[in-house]
Amino acid sequence: MSDRRGRVLLVEDNEALADNVCEILEDLEVDVTVAPTAAAALEAGGGFDLALLDVQLPDASGLELLPQLRNRAPHAEMVLMTGQGSLESAIEAVRHGAFAYLLKPFDPDALLGTAERALAQVALRRERSALSRALSASEALYRGVVESADVLIVGLDALGNVAFCNRFALETHGSEPEDVHEQPFLEICGAAEDRGIAHALARALAGESVRGRQAVLHTRAGEQRIIRWAFTPVGDEEGIAVITVGLDVTEEVDLRKRSAEAEALAAIGTLTAGLAHEIRNPLNAASLQLQLLARRAKKLPDEAAGTGILERVDVVRKELGRLTSMLGDFLGLARPQEVDREDVLMGELFREIAQLETEHCAEHGVELVHATCEKVHVIADRARVRQVIVNLIANAREAMADNGGGRIELDASPGEDGWITVAVRDDGPGLPEDHEVFEPFVTTKAAGTGLGLAIVQKIVRLHGGEISLRNRPEGGAVAEFTLPAA
Repeated sequence: MSDRRGRVLLVEDNEALADNVCEILEDLEVDVTVAPTAAAALEAGGGFDLALLDVQLPDASGLELLPQLRNRAPHAEMVLMTGQGSLESAIEAVRHGAFAYLLKPFDPDALLGTAERALAQVALRRERSALSRALSASEALYRGVVESADVLIVGLDALGNVAFCNRFALETHGSEPEDVHEQPFLEICGAAEDRGIAHALARALAGESVRGRQAVLHTRAGEQRIIRWAFTPVGDEEGIAVITVGLDVTEEVDLRKRSAEAEALAAIGTLTAGLAHEIRNPLNAASLQLQLLARRAKKLPDEAAGTGILERVDVVRKELGRLTSMLGDFLGLARPQEVDREDVLMGELFREIAQLETEHCAEHGVELVHATCEKVHVIADRARVRQVIVNLIANAREAMADNGGGRIELDASPGEDGWITVAVRDDGPGLPEDHEVFEPFVTTKAAGTGLGLAIVQKIVRLHGGEISLRNRPEGGAVAEFTLPAA
């Protein structure tokens, strides 16, 4: 059995180039199989972790071959190589599920970096699959456990009322036995309006076992936990008609969501990094031409005509600036980042930010204040934490500008287990309901990219912390994120 790090299928009809690629990939300690045609690649079968595909093959297109190879190796990643790249072909490659799109001739380090990231993605996917299987096995085991098990076990009477709860169910809900005894199960769970759970309970009370019903449990602390329920009829033994077992899958759902986000960002990063240079060049050229046009417009003898041209130049310049900013957001979200950690005094950082942002906020009728926080220290990347707070201030300011202004407060306080909680509060209109604020490309702004808060979340997680954004009971919204204490 090979102890190499993975298997690579190289589909390239240029023998000399194929030899060069094999030599470069030796640094990764992988097994490489070379196929000069699409037919040879299909004959090689599955079992590979990474496929490097030439777009122009003698007997097929690499784009046509890609889905066929995907069927043979679902866990593998595909990288397309071409000597005639374009934005349209790059987008088509991503649509077909390509991990990356390399332009020939490519730099050996770029090839090695792309291959290494692709192989790491494959390893992550397999690890996640193994974790999913392990969680499924655990769920099957937990259904038969006793009172001390860390699953929610609830006994229901013939009316669907709670007859007993185990310790874990009570702790999860935040209740005492007397709080839930003889109360309707659906109301206790906050699922009275959930037709799926109500139907499952009715079937169980009629004598049918029901498995795998997922619902949101509203705890007394105001949290929401995702529970997967199983209903088992027991024949009304000692007043118990149905045993309900619930498994808390909140973390599992969150893990799946994060994994999906990571895969989407990997695709965005691969496309963006490869095209950023070619996009920026024409943007810079267009900006230079606008400057020259503006200079000439100022010299026109007809002042009215010159003014009209300058107004149009200003419109185009702003749009070019927006495109440049959007490209920067793409790169900031997609590129791998590291944090330069140091001891940061939050009070000092708040003062720096206030000097930069107070006047800008005042122009929109917004007052910016901050706590002194003279003894609150964190270990973090100063510039990146500043970026997070400034971004959150900008979001709050823009939300309040249309409502006639308001107030933004900055604060930082020690939390639990060596973490500091940083808060940005406002008294604006608050957040829309069911709005996934941290999802990339999701925005309520007419000209927004939907990447600002996704970048903020990424920076906070690079520090090992978490961030939340929610409405305040007294009105407005609050963004809270955690950083390690110094």
